[in-house]
Amino acid sequence: MSQSNEKNNKDKIRIVNKKNNLHDKSYKDLFSNKETFLSLIQTFVSNTWGSKLTKENLVLVDKSYVLSDYEELESDIVYKARIGDHEVFFYMLLEFQSYVDYRMPIRLLLYMIEIWREILKNTSEKEFKRKSFRLPAVVPIVVYNGEKNWTVARTLKEVISNSDIFGESILDFRYEFLDVNRFKKDELYENQNIASAIFLLDQSISRIEFYNRLKDIVIEFNKLTVEEKAQLKHWLVNVNSEENNYKENIEKIFSSNKREVEIMTSNISKGLEKLKEEGKIEGKAEGKAELLIKQLNKKFKLLPMEYEKKIKALPEKILDDIATDIFSLEEIDELKKYF
Repeated sequence: MSQSNEKNNKDKIRIVNKKNNLHDKSYKDLFSNKETFLSLIQTFVSNTWGSKLTKENLVLVDKSYVLSDYEELESDIVYKARIGDHEVFFYMLLEFQSYVDYRMPIRLLLYMIEIWREILKNTSEKEFKRKSFRLPAVVPIVVYNGEKNWTVARTLKEVISNSDIFGESILDFRYEFLDVNRFKKDELYENQNIASAIFLLDQSISRIEFYNRLKDIVIEFNKLTVEEKAQLKHWLVNVNSEENNYKENIEKIFSSNKREVEIMTSNISKGLEKLKEEGKIEGKAEGKAELLIKQLNKKFKLLPMEYEKKIKALPEKILDDIATDIFSLEEIDELKKYF
């Protein structure tokens, strides 16, 4: 690829991520709170070590280990804790792309090495040479909110050629994986904690369903503290939305009593239902799909009918991503990563 094309591709990536950066930052702010991180780990990560974590033994590391190659694609959060006599690092990568990235195990390996490199840089040579010296464990965690199924390898060995031949001689690890859109609604309702509330509201759902869930969270999630509800409100207010009066609606819902919230969310849903009936919600996405198909036909001369059908079924968010990426697409088969 020429330097000019490479530069253009990076520019396209930056354009795509301008829309997601605020969402990513708000998400990162949420899980940079110790209680929220603990809620996430102790609810959704099924490991015995999760129960040994407490607010007191967790320390947020004020440093990002994301490499320059990927800094436009992701955010990360790093905690360290002491479990017994040993220090452990939790490396959480927020993966908010519309497509899956098959490089994930390799990317995580690089980040883990960066953490260890930083530790060794700050360790005296005398300590490093001791027989008793041990590197701290680094637990990689990926939080993914894309709509496509995650078909990426979960272990490092799976992306190493002929790894089965060499057995334990090959480096390996398995990362914890949390797929926001694959958690069942009933399960999230049952937990009634802040991590579940975040996932309920961040799943790929209609605006009507969003307000129904928000109403239930505000009214029924009795385990949420005042501080946690304030966190949720701050996150939602700072997430981009093209919906009219969105921020005003969020502010009012969190500051109203039960009856007012029920009336307000009911009125919002009725308004959205009316727009749906008039075709003003679905029509917007359909119009984007038709325009995108015309652009792709112009670029690739002839778009296969099966691709047209798949494009028409895509959510608006992914249509926007393809439209932004269209100039960097060189082969028609590159569209498959969006389906």
